[in-house]
Amino acid sequence: MAQRIWALPFLTALVPSERYHQQRGHRHKTLLDWARQMLRLVQRWCPGRELIVVADSAYASIAWLHDLRQGHPITGACTRLRLDAALYEPAPERQAG
Repeated sequence: MAQRIWALPFLTALVPSERYHQQRGHRHKTLLDWARQMLRLVQRWCPGRELIVVADSAYASIAWLHDLRQGHPITGACTRLRLDAALYEPAPERQAG
């Protein structure tokens, strides 16, 4: 049994561009719409589990983050990450000065 928390990518979606949909006369679904739908799907697959979402700045939308708080809340962390970032636990509190 693993002695630490693992974070593995296990679900992906091909998100067509707005131009692709316009050329075919389809309604466009934004990246944030796809992400919201995928996260709700994962919630259905893993009921009762806390989901922590780590996303880049493309997902830094107040409305999207608000939507994640509805129903069964999802903890979201939106930030740009360095290539050598290592996320094991929350950063310590900042010291004055």
